[in-house]
Amino acid sequence: MWVIVILIIILTLLQGSVTTLPLIILFFLNAAVVTKKNWIFPASFLTGLVIDIFLLNTMGKTSLFLLIFLFVVLLYDKKFDIQTFPFVFLASFIGSLIYLATISHAPNIFIQAASSAIISIFLFWIVVVLNKFDIKGRFGFNED
Repeated sequence: MWVIVILIIILTLLQGSVTTLPLIILFFLNAAVVTKKNWIFPASFLTGLVIDIFLLNTMGKTSLFLLIFLFVVLLYDKKFDIQTFPFVFLASFIGSLIYLATISHAPNIFIQAASSAIISIFLFWIVVVLNKFDIKGRFGFNED
């Protein structure tokens, strides 16, 4: 679980200070697709508040977006298999595009959304490779 907390802190600092790519959205999307656990919602809410503080946004905008986005992603789990590369690509592209257009107001949103989708696919591939070696218990994915 500590690895997840450290990753959240690092990605929050990167998104809040270095890049305009929605790295936290990509992390929580991959975590939601892989684990399907309820700890994702409070963690994403608190992380969204911290990002809003860093970026001097209205408090709760990012948190609300993250909660709605993750809720919709996990709703699709009932009808479709969300643990696939095409789903992760489309979900990360659409989520990044909406976030960049509505909350971040970043330039070149299509290029950044495509870059985010490629990064998300790469991260999902890493999780799949680690899962083949049965390492997921060490990274806190089996914990509630």
